[in-house]
Amino acid sequence: MHSRFSRLALSGLAIGAMAVATGCGSDSSTSAGSGSGSGLTVGFASPVMAQEGQQDISKGFKSGATSLGWKAKTYDANLSADTQVSNVQTMIDQHVGALSAWALDENAIAGSYAAAKSADIPVVGVNSAGAKGTSSVWWEVYSCEKGGILDQLADMFAKAKPNGKIAVMGFPVKSIVGMTDCFTAAAKRAGLTIVSKQDNTQNTSSAASSLAQDLLSAHPDIDGFWSFNDSTALGVSSAVIAAGKKVHTADNPNGIVVTGSNGDSSAIAALRNGTITATIDTDPYCTGVAAVAAMQDAIKGEAASKYVVKNGLITSATVKDFVAPKDRSCTPTELPLVK
Repeated sequence: MHSRFSRLALSGLAIGAMAVATGCGSDSSTSAGSGSGSGLTVGFASPVMAQEGQQDISKGFKSGATSLGWKAKTYDANLSADTQVSNVQTMIDQHVGALSAWALDENAIAGSYAAAKSADIPVVGVNSAGAKGTSSVWWEVYSCEKGGILDQLADMFAKAKPNGKIAVMGFPVKSIVGMTDCFTAAAKRAGLTIVSKQDNTQNTSSAASSLAQDLLSAHPDIDGFWSFNDSTALGVSSAVIAAGKKVHTADNPNGIVVTGSNGDSSAIAALRNGTITATIDTDPYCTGVAAVAAMQDAIKGEAASKYVVKNGLITSATVKDFVAPKDRSCTPTELPLVK
């Protein structure tokens, strides 16, 4: 964990590009607190609250706000950029003290961000750019830093399958495209061959399963699948097993490597039963708290340009130590940030 001082020391980490976000929100409040903005209302515009990780970000956001004596509200865009723009405008109309969004379309939301800036409302992007001159909170997985989490994952693939052939499954939004490109570059540096790059445009396990079935037919000697999230990885796993093949684990070293990202509970269960190989713990709960910390710094005029939440690789060997996001301890002054 790193203190507020380590947060403010963050500077120019190279972060890959970004983005995924109906308007019902839920409130979390306490009586007025102290310091910068006691009793403020702040809001978070989520891309899609149906996803477990987004729910954990919202929980962290509300917890962080409550610790400062603030009220918090989350808005669900349900993967509609137009709805998300409307949600941000609603926050502006309600004169929130600060707002945050995981932008589905940074171009579409730019006008609303400009309106927020004109109203002196700080904007904090989550895995996307905030308004000009304000902050963003990023997962480490969106960084192309050499030796970072994506390099570690590529090295894991290469150790399991030297010179292996792998397929890459992404999603057509800016941040995911950036992450996909970063992993692809890391995989090539590790000596792997990318035989296919496809998007799981429906963002469902069933769609991923269909794509994987086709790839298994086209490339019967395929060694692994990299997926941008856990639901995609679980779909791939089901296709691998349905094809009569095994997933790579310590007990099945000849199996096909299947990895995801987010550390969803379903992926943790799959790691424990050997139906995926690895996932990335993105720490969504503390990400929500970090967004509140960035808001507090912005209100004080002390905001860093970027706050990067440290991520970790979870495998069958390390899953025994996994702590669910909701059970983690972090506050606006104590956060797991990359130095």
